[in-house]
Amino acid sequence: METSRPPEEAIPLLSLRRADEAIGVAALLVIVISILWGVISRYIFPQPAAWTYELAIMAFAYLVFFGAVAGVRLGTHAAIDVLVAAFPAGWQKAVAWFNYFLLALFFIAMTILFAWQAWTSRHVHTIALDLSRSLSYGPLALASAGMLFQHLIVERPWTVRLHRNVESLI
Repeated sequence: METSRPPEEAIPLLSLRRADEAIGVAALLVIVISILWGVISRYIFPQPAAWTYELAIMAFAYLVFFGAVAGVRLGTHAAIDVLVAAFPAGWQKAVAWFNYFLLALFFIAMTILFAWQAWTSRHVHTIALDLSRSLSYGPLALASAGMLFQHLIVERPWTVRLHRNVESLI
């Protein structure tokens, strides 16, 4: 017996299935508050808060990468398939399999490179906050692994491709 899954909007944001979106929302809030505090401290206090720029940059990377995990999971990435749609069915299937393996390889490479960067920069610290650089690169490795995981689950070149989010088609 097949159970129907609830729509994505019905799942609470603070659940494990939507953790990528929750991290993105938290990162966006950190960016806004950090930049706002940086502007306020620049005009009100004699010494502006230098740490706000570092924090905003780090949070922006989290927002982009964990937002990309959500984009892969939800199928909201841009799909430009006009040329491929003109190919015969066999070629379309070949392109789908090529894209599947190419993206999987890309996500694996990103995971390995960010994990390596996190490991090699664990003793290097940021200037204003004195945080380890591995706090910048480690979560990006985790997000890249999340993109790989979602890609392997969502993209299925062995079935007929149905776009889940028609608005993302170009």
